[in-house]
Amino acid sequence: MTRNVNNVEAAGQELMKWTKRGPKWNQAVRVCIACIADEMEPDEARKAFLAAAEEEGMLRANAGD
Repeated sequence: MTRNVNNVEAAGQELMKWTKRGPKWNQAVRVCIACIADEMEPDEARKAFLAAAEEEGMLRANAGD
């Protein structure tokens, strides 16, 4: 199944659905929260989300392109 996440709020919601929660998941959640609070840029949330998805084996081969 493929999911399209196109904003910080959607990324945070998707992360909360995951059953595997490794270190990069934890970082991605923290970055999403910081972005929502205007403490970080959305691009940082994108990078963290992609890293978490890769860590969990959920990233499609071309998702980061």
